[in-house]
Order: sequence, then structure tokens, then C-alpha cells
Amino acid sequence: MSDRRNNPVVRWFYDLFRVWKREIWFSFHDEGVIIFFLVLCLVYPVLYALIYNPETAHDVAVVVVDEDRSSDSRQFARALDATPEVCVVQYASSIEEARRALNDKQCYGIIRFAGGYGRTIHRGEQAHVEVYCDMGLMFRYKQILIAVTNVQQAFNSQLLHQRLSVVPVNISPGTINNEQVALGNTSMGLASAILPAIFILVLQQSMLLGICMLHGGSRERRLHNQGVDPLEIPAGVAASILGKSLCYWMIYIIPTVYTLVIAPKFFDFPQVGDLRSILVLALPFLLASSFMGQAMKIFVNDRESTFIALVFTSVIFVFLSGISWPRCSMSPLWLIVGNFIPSTWAVNAYVQMQSGGATLEQQSTAYFMLWVLTGVMFVLAYVVERFICRRRYRRMRHYAKRDPLALIREEYRRQAIDILPERINQADFGVPAGLTEAPSDD
Repeated sequence: MSDRRNNPVVRWFYDLFRVWKREIWFSFHDEGVIIFFLVLCLVYPVLYALIYNPETAHDVAVVVVDEDRSSDSRQFARALDATPEVCVVQYASSIEEARRALNDKQCYGIIRFAGGYGRTIHRGEQAHVEVYCDMGLMFRYKQILIAVTNVQQAFNSQLLHQRLSVVPVNISPGTINNEQVALGNTSMGLASAILPAIFILVLQQSMLLGICMLHGGSRERRLHNQGVDPLEIPAGVAASILGKSLCYWMIYIIPTVYTLVIAPKFFDFPQVGDLRSILVLALPFLLASSFMGQAMKIFVNDRESTFIALVFTSVIFVFLSGISWPRCSMSPLWLIVGNFIPSTWAVNAYVQMQSGGATLEQQSTAYFMLWVLTGVMFVLAYVVERFICRRRYRRMRHYAKRDPLALIREEYRRQAIDILPERINQADFGVPAGLTEAPSDD
């Protein structure tokens, strides 16, 4: 067996296996990492879905301010009250009275018809209906806007038909029809539109946070052990990176199935995608995310700094994915930045597959780009590990060799902790006596 291990190829795979095994041990013996890798993926999809439940609001209370008092404004208000989205609960004599009702939460929207609304319509000019909404919940704003838009389009069709009816030709009453057809998101719910994309981001961010927390724990062990992590497996850079990524990928098999397939079924989100295609799409996405996490660990110095360095990126990744603003309207700079984030391609492909019924072949561009990002992120992780992190480890051992408490003092100085050097004791920080030389980084 020892002769086999002397073979460089066999030795490389053996080191990869040892790194994978040790990373598995770390992942399931660290409470913080367990929370990120497993608990967060289990809880967040349900939590987000409950926040957005119910997806749509019906009979949202609105107040009508009719300053025109014409048959047209009354007909518009009656049609608005007949829609399933809103309910007219009061007619106010002025906008001030309606605002008081809005402030008292007696309504969540104001519909105002200015004086001359009816005369403007019959003169063939453009008339305006003013809408004021309480933006406390996007549900209500969305429902009020949809109701007013649908009623307004129906009235426009009636007015146009009345004008065309004077033409001496046979025109049926259905000359212009207004029909709204929901594609993919048949319930037209906010959760069905947003949460499938958020589920992808939950997987990516939880993996990044867990990887960086593992790195922060390793660095803390080095601070207390003269620059050496006694639990680390000495291995080459590539074997170390691939062994850890294999560990993360295997851990995330169950959370991925739960988050992308099972959790959406609980809340009846669009589920028209093929399970096999979704899992195939998740393979390069998880690998790219694992390499990305190992590249981003450069910004983490301890376990706590993981939150400072990474949590704020969640909002950035949400915007770059195109959920809140279409990517086609973004500037070239942000398009390029978004293209380097694995969640950007995975979000768009997953939503198209689950909501639109697209096949993996139809999302081949996103799938190909995920594999490209996997290679790019691996190179970045390799550069970070070999030329930055391991050089830092060598410097830490060099300083600790000259002064065993140098690393502790420097860490206290970096955290702005004022403590007298004579009060620092090696035993208090777990510095073992006679610690051997650290293994080679080659």
C-alpha cells in the first residue's frame, strides 16, 4: 500500500479523499456551519413563502373622490367596485377627507376623478384618473393598479367602439377585446413570481456563508497554534480545493432537492419543469458556488466577519439576477458583473423551466455559462489559495516562530482591543508547548 501511495497520481487522489473526509467532519461538527448548510436551506423557503402568503389580495379597500360627479365617473367607480381586486368602501367629498381615511387605515388606496373628467372624455381628449396607494404592502398596490388598469382599458374599448359605430360599416360589438392571460404564473401571485428565484439565491448564499465560516474557524485555530491549523489535512492546492468542493456538493444534494422541488409543492408554486433537468442544472451551479465560496474566503478573517463580508451581497445578487429589474435594461457594467455570479444564470434558467416549461436544451446558454463559471471560479479559488492564503499562513508561522504571542497581539490590535502584553498567557489561548513545524504548503 505504501508503494502505491508513492505514485503521484495515487497520492493526489488519496489526499483529495482525506481532505473530503476531514471537511465532512468539520461540516457536521460545527454548529454554525450546520445552520448555514442545512437549517437555513430547510427554514428559509418556508419562511419566505409564509411571509408572501397569501399571494394575492382581494377586495382591497379604496376610497373614491369624485369631484366630477358625472355619469362617466360614477360608471367607472361602479365597474371598479365590481372587480375582485378592490372594494369601494367610501365616497369622500375631498382629497383631504380621503387622506384621513388612508391614515386611519380605513382604506389602502384613493381613486380621484378631477373636475371635468366627463367633458374631457367626450371632447375626445385624454382624461386622467389619479391613484394613490399605501405602499406598506406591495400586494395591495399591485391589486389596486391592476383593477384600475383593467377597468380603464375596458372603458377605452367602449369609447372607441362608440366612435367607430358612426361609420356606415358593419362593426360587431367586439371590435376591440381586452383579455389578460397569465403565462407561467397563472395565479399572478407575487410569491410565485419571486420566490423560485429566491430559492436559488438561498442555496448559493448559504453555501458561501458556510464555506467562509469554515475558513474563519481554520484561521482562528492558526492564531492560537502559532500559525498552524492542527486539524488541517496537508495536501496540494488542487486536491484541497476539489476535495472541499466535493464535500459541499454532496452535502447539498438533499437541500437542493428540498429547496427546488419539494418546498415549491407546499405552496403550489409553478411546477411544470422536469425534475431530471432541474437536478442536471443544479450540478454546475453548486460546483461554481463552492469554488466561488473558496475564492471569497479571502475577505474573511474570523467566523464573525463572515456576516460582515457576505450577508450584504444577498441584496446585490438579487438585483443582478434580474428579479426586480430586467437585465436587458441594465448598463453594460452591471451585466458583466452579473454574468460572473452563478445565481444569475441559474435563476433565469430555473424560473423558465419551472414556470414556463422550458427544457434544458432551451436553456443551453445558461447551462453552458454555469460550466464556464465553474472553470473560472476554480481558477480564482486556486489563485486565492496558493498565492494569497498559503503565503499568509507561512508569514503567520514565521512571526509566531520569533514570538509565540505575536499573532495574538496582532489580532487584538486589529480588533482594537486594549490589553497589556504581560496579561497574555500562552495557556489561555491554547498554544501547545513544543509545537512541531507546520507541514509544507507545496
